[in-house]
Amino acid sequence: MKNTFKVDETNLIEEFDTQFEHQFQFLKKRFESRRIKCYSANAKEDVREFITNFILKREYIRDISFSDSVTLYQLGIYDFMRDSFGKSHSINEPLERSESGHYNIYGVQPRGRMNLPYDEWIDKHEKWYNNVRKSLCSDLLIIGANAITLEGEIVSVDGLGNRVSGMVFGPRHVICIVGKNKISTNLESAMDRVQNVAAPLNYIRHANKHYTKHEVLPCVKLGKCFKCSNPESACMNTVVVRGQIHHHSDRIHLVVVNKNLGF
Repeated sequence: MKNTFKVDETNLIEEFDTQFEHQFQFLKKRFESRRIKCYSANAKEDVREFITNFILKREYIRDISFSDSVTLYQLGIYDFMRDSFGKSHSINEPLERSESGHYNIYGVQPRGRMNLPYDEWIDKHEKWYNNVRKSLCSDLLIIGANAITLEGEIVSVDGLGNRVSGMVFGPRHVICIVGKNKISTNLESAMDRVQNVAAPLNYIRHANKHYTKHEVLPCVKLGKCFKCSNPESACMNTVVVRGQIHHHSDRIHLVVVNKNLGF
């Protein structure tokens, strides 16, 4: 009888899934030994179900906020939260974008520079900034991160500082969502990834979609990090979370998704 079975050498899904499962089990032990609870997800539906159950099990959660995150956009978390919890909870999304790519508080603007009188821009900017500060006192902050390490660390680099601040202190709970591409072996490789891959790509994103001046940065123009102090750089604040104190053991919850997400 002729054997009709044929191995498809181009299909590597099983290999990548196996690697992810092994890495996740190692990650989970490391993070949970440091009092950061760790979960895996295979699809956006799994992440949404996790968030829903997390909130429903904690009835005291009323105020929910976010940081800016490509990962959250790709998973559709912003729209999902507005649709699912917008009527029952207070949702603060200060970094929400309008259709034109500007912060939503400024409304839809012409491509490029905003067409607002200066006094009106100042007033809206002050409200925007206050909403960013308000997010640091929320019951739940949903964010991404630039990298996680197999040693049990969450690595984030931030310009304004709202994301790294909220990770460390302020919000009662933090759900941090990352794709498997954010997994690094150690802190050194994580920082290399952040500085030479994630940051330049995010700067290009802001220049293309949000009309910023990030294209002038040396990492964008020359292809590698020069540890610059350019005023356009968002690499001003680096935070490495390597655990939680005992009383905060229910605070940070890390969700690792079996997909390449963000930069």
